[in-house]
Amino acid sequence: MIVIMESMSAAKMGRYGNTNNLTPFLDSLAENAYSFDNIYSAGIHTFNGIYGTLFSYPALFRQHPMKGVEMLKYNGIANTLKSYDYSTIYFTTHDGQFDNVEGFLTSNDFDEVITQADFPSDKIRSTLGVSDDYLFEFAIPKLNNLHKSKKPFLAAFMTASDHGPYIIPKYFTPKNKEIKKQIVEYADWSLKKFIDLSSKQLWFENTIFVFVADHGASMNAIYEMPLNYHHTPLIIYNPNTSAKKIEEFGGQIDIFPTIMGLLNLEYTNNTMGIDLLKEKRPYIYFCADDKYGVIDDEFFLIVRGETKSLFKYRIGDKKNYMSEYKAIADKMDEYAKSNMQTSQYILKNNLQVIKNQ
Repeated sequence: MIVIMESMSAAKMGRYGNTNNLTPFLDSLAENAYSFDNIYSAGIHTFNGIYGTLFSYPALFRQHPMKGVEMLKYNGIANTLKSYDYSTIYFTTHDGQFDNVEGFLTSNDFDEVITQADFPSDKIRSTLGVSDDYLFEFAIPKLNNLHKSKKPFLAAFMTASDHGPYIIPKYFTPKNKEIKKQIVEYADWSLKKFIDLSSKQLWFENTIFVFVADHGASMNAIYEMPLNYHHTPLIIYNPNTSAKKIEEFGGQIDIFPTIMGLLNLEYTNNTMGIDLLKEKRPYIYFCADDKYGVIDDEFFLIVRGETKSLFKYRIGDKKNYMSEYKAIADKMDEYAKSNMQTSQYILKNNLQVIKNQ
């Protein structure tokens, strides 16, 4: 079960220093799950988050991989789990044509894509469709039907409430006064409702739940690329699993291999992701349309064209350290460029799908 949370920056969580008590459920869940505390989104758009999470390829500047004349097929998590006879389903709150999500995912081994057209008309709240908690409520009977088929299933969700226009159902009472804080409270409450509903189902004990943001939000920006726009929670939960804090760096692109490792299923990994429980990255990289960033435990490198800036982000230092630490910056840049160029090569030569499947 993969829940991609709209705009859920790590900076909105108490676990990472927010004092507004916006995410009591996520904070509690992280204490009872595998919590990966240094995870970064591939890009700054929802389609980057869907693509990076489900297919393990990075954002490449302004490219939109889910649109285009040629619809590429990928060896993503749906394709891989279908080879083990999984059913696959994707839920979104809104129109399936948004980002071409319905067309792209049905072409990439999702058996069913639930969109706004599938919900009762009286439940549609805005251009973004239904509210988050109704999305989860609607999903439960469908998941139960999949379970009755005696086949394992993969379900992926894309929430939307934490995106304007912000609409909070009348039956939810927030504690904060600002709408942008209230909507985060509601989004968190909806996630709790999902787990509460799931806990009553026969499949709950044997299910892995994954929570990650599609991207973060520009909060308290210090640098040209706001780190809070990329820093995302990654929580992997099962009611029978003990808690673990993982501090190594990683990204959305590592979710697919990490899940496969937890499932202990053999597969071919021809993506840019790694199993975060078995491998380590020296850095993680991410993209924001016309620039990209690379980060490690001390330094944050920003590259826009030929211009490079290097910051000691842990202390919020705005000084550019390029001249003092050029060798470090060059090594970080080489890592990001080699990964992105390899991704581009794979896609250009249609190597992202396993030919013998």
